[in-house]
Amino acid sequence: MYSIALFNHKGGVGKTTLAINIAAGLVDLGKRVLLVDADPQCNISSFFLPETKLDDILGESGEEESGKTIWSAVRPVVLGTGDVGDIPVYPVATAGLMLVVGDVLLSTYEEELPAAWTDSFARKPRGYSVMGALHRAVTRLAEKHGADVVIYDVGPNVGPLNRTVLLSCDGFITPVAPDLFSLRALTSVGAAIGRWIKDWRTVQMLAPEDKRTELIRASPTYLGYIVSAFKAYGGSKSKPHEYWESKIAPRVKSRVIDVLRGIESELVLQPPYKIADVKHYQSLSAAAQDKGLPFGWLSGHVNSGYNPEISAAKALFIDIGKEVNSRIEKATSQR
Repeated sequence: MYSIALFNHKGGVGKTTLAINIAAGLVDLGKRVLLVDADPQCNISSFFLPETKLDDILGESGEEESGKTIWSAVRPVVLGTGDVGDIPVYPVATAGLMLVVGDVLLSTYEEELPAAWTDSFARKPRGYSVMGALHRAVTRLAEKHGADVVIYDVGPNVGPLNRTVLLSCDGFITPVAPDLFSLRALTSVGAAIGRWIKDWRTVQMLAPEDKRTELIRASPTYLGYIVSAFKAYGGSKSKPHEYWESKIAPRVKSRVIDVLRGIESELVLQPPYKIADVKHYQSLSAAAQDKGLPFGWLSGHVNSGYNPEISAAKALFIDIGKEVNSRIEKATSQR
């Protein structure tokens, strides 16, 4: 099992859309994929589940016995009543694609994480336990349901929840829109992850020897970036987007790759660092959201006039799935 986060603290770069459709591409290649909604806004859960069903699930998330969300899984650790709990996963659209439902109450877990971070430096067992709770819960679910790949959907920030997710993951991908603000965000992405890794490795060094194997690994490999959420005209990017895209590769190299390589060479792969281009799908995005389906699985569910674009999207995300899988294999082999 290999876990990935799609991470950029700039909003509007298509993280959730990419998570859904990369997952679908991997499923089309025969992989079993577990999508984890680790964003308290619950966007990916809202995409897949009917509103009434999601309301029912969220309404029970505070109950110790009947909770079914990611918060329900980590709640016993936060409250100090036990280790992570078992929760269901929800097959969505096909048996190979599974969802761990998010929860607005996951913010309660996030509130505990700064103290757990400090406690970890002080070698306190509760700190280790709280920091690793999400990872333990998701790993158990992935193993129980035979997932080959776990994909985390996270919010657009560099807060303590995302810090825990990134340090727990095997790898991460940065979606980048070709614009000034997305480009600027790359600087803080590299700086934040680099700082988190170095700090947690200090925790690992300070930890009692019998506790070190229980700690999250803090070795997320950078799998590359995806240029996303741009408007295409006649199959081509607009001139302003082309201008900003020309600046992405050198910025990724200097602000992400070089930072991580300075910590450990195995944290990055060999170039090329770009994985793919994914345009904004405009009205097809609205159709996908209405049906709760990835782009490539919409055929037969929407107006047939969309079929050429659906076929092209399906082919694109299968190709992205192949490339992501190849990079996972390379990252695994170099560790």
